[in-house]
Amino acid sequence: MSRSRLVPDAVLLVVAVVWGGSYLAAKDLAEATSAVAVMCLRFLPAALILLAIAAVRGRLRAVRTVTGPGLLLGTLRAATIALETIGVTLTSATNAGLIIGLSVLITPILESTATRRRLSGQLTAAVLLGFTGVALLVGGEGLSAPNIGDLLIFAAALTRALLGVAGARLTAGGAAVLPLTTIELTCGAIAFTLWGGGPALGSLPHLTGHDWAVLAYLSVGCTLLAFLGQLWATKHTSASRAGILLGTEPAWALSIGIGIAGDTIGPIGLAGGLVLLAAVTWGAAPSTTGARTPFRRRPPDPAAVAPSTPAWTARTPSQHQQPRAAALADSAGSG
Repeated sequence: MSRSRLVPDAVLLVVAVVWGGSYLAAKDLAEATSAVAVMCLRFLPAALILLAIAAVRGRLRAVRTVTGPGLLLGTLRAATIALETIGVTLTSATNAGLIIGLSVLITPILESTATRRRLSGQLTAAVLLGFTGVALLVGGEGLSAPNIGDLLIFAAALTRALLGVAGARLTAGGAAVLPLTTIELTCGAIAFTLWGGGPALGSLPHLTGHDWAVLAYLSVGCTLLAFLGQLWATKHTSASRAGILLGTEPAWALSIGIGIAGDTIGPIGLAGGLVLLAAVTWGAAPSTTGARTPFRRRPPDPAAVAPSTPAWTARTPSQHQQPRAAALADSAGSG
């Protein structure tokens, strides 16, 4: 493998590992403070750092130009983080990290609905396999209804998938990624500060050295550096490859939940987790029956398109897959 591909792949894999540990970190810090305090303390420093970077680079005007789309994405991201953070306090970190992986499978369903294109057989099978895995996972030693935490994490998977589809379509339309994310994080920081600023401020004097380390991991590692790493790496590889690598996040969440948190999972639950991981990996992979997604969109063939024909009608099948691949990369990587 060439260095030009190895380095971006390594960065994306590190991002997946970091995000895989975010569920245990959020659960741990929420036990020391509260879920709303965690959300405020996670977003506020990251947003301030991004705003400072934009100011130093003279990009505040560019940030203002994407306020509308950024507020839409910020609302979806804030909803996802809120559902994840509250949900993980009501279920295990292992369950949370695995169930959120369904976003990779929900994304093509939403994309198919928006574009009115039928899902491929591979994706349909992966989706069915994924939901089978979740049923086994939450059932433990026998099939049972999921608890409220599992349901909140499933809702977070839905909003994360919506975020991925919306983000892919906005960036495909020419919106700059860094200004968009600055607005996203600022929107979340404002919302979470209004919601949890009081509890967050009150908890600061009581935080231990361990708590501060976990907070730095969540705010700087999972929110700021992981995003910048994802942004850099996805510019140097294909969206499909990024989606597959970031789609390993549930596997790392499973390993961290069992190995570090000491979560226990019975044989049926373990089988469900493995089935879900297989479904996510299969669903994120390019279809074997269609053309693979290119990194750059090719222009339409002038010989095949009449001058009066709109350019979008001349896309090849592989070009139609590009928004889906970008959405998969975004939804797999929300942290």
